[in-house]
Amino acid sequence: MRVFFTCLLAAYSLAASHIYDAIDQLPFDATGYFATEGQLDKIFNEQPIKTVIELGCWAGRSTRFFGFRVEEGGKVYAVDHWLGTPGHPGEIHDPRMSHIYQLFLSNIHYMGLDDRVIPLRMNTEEALKALKHVTADLIYMDAAKDAQRVYTDILHWSPYLREGGVFCGAEFREPGVREGVLRAAQELGLEVESDRKGFFWRLK
Repeated sequence: MRVFFTCLLAAYSLAASHIYDAIDQLPFDATGYFATEGQLDKIFNEQPIKTVIELGCWAGRSTRFFGFRVEEGGKVYAVDHWLGTPGHPGEIHDPRMSHIYQLFLSNIHYMGLDDRVIPLRMNTEEALKALKHVTADLIYMDAAKDAQRVYTDILHWSPYLREGGVFCGAEFREPGVREGVLRAAQELGLEVESDRKGFFWRLK
């Protein structure tokens, strides 16, 4: 049975590569909010990371970082519905909203990361089923901003993290994110580490 699902996932990876072949390439757009690069860079320098699950990708600035940093043969599973986050005006009113998914694919393709980044255009609950046989070295969250969704996502995705792996995310300064992270950490018996400005958080 495990062999079957391994083959199924491999087939999905192959199908994902065809997504990039089918796009109408848009001009590369490097703009995007990514304030956690320094903290993530330290993590990649401290330990080997081959498999990343990213929850929330938008135009792909953080995704490209992961794509370049994972080890040889590594994969980045990029999960986003690309419909914008409710209550997040920066996304809802982004002038690129109508073509943001196409732009994400174009940006990844432009940087030559097709073989490393596997896009999953679905919400985080749907992705749980799609990736149920994946174990990640790092899970990065920058999706929902409301406390309940953040809390639920952490609890649901924690089993997907290998022992010794890193579960972290962005926007700890957002009240909803902070509340959800702290609540989940307490339930999991973990501590929360964050940077001074509240851009980054990590469960330990």
